[in-house]
Amino acid sequence: MRSYVGRFWSKFFWAAALFNWLIGIPLMFASAWTFGIAYYDDPATAGMAINLWSDFGFCVTLIGVGYAIVAVDPRRNHGLVWLGICAKLFDVVVLSWRWYAGIARPIVLLPAAIDGAFVLGFMLFLLTIRKQAQAA
Repeated sequence: MRSYVGRFWSKFFWAAALFNWLIGIPLMFASAWTFGIAYYDDPATAGMAINLWSDFGFCVTLIGVGYAIVAVDPRRNHGLVWLGICAKLFDVVVLSWRWYAGIARPIVLLPAAIDGAFVLGFMLFLLTIRKQAQAA
């Protein structure tokens, strides 16, 4: 992979990792507060949902570690990119649906939109890598 292209994708995946960490860590450690921002339900009466919200934050953070692994060497670990596409598409669909159903506040559309943009970037990355492999 050419050095400029490699640096671009490395920075792109670092950005994806940082985004996941910025979202996931507060979900883990400030779960009631972040739940109250995202959903209409009262966090005090949400019960087990708060614990699951915190667990979801751990998953988001862990997927960010996967993006960091890809960022170190974008030529490798493409399976993690596919996992990221699936995870981010899940967020786009679920958060959008929960907003549409009146369960979640409109603020959830912001991370859903950012995740959608990352999905497009991840797919572009995989297409670029494939074309480079075919040209080699």
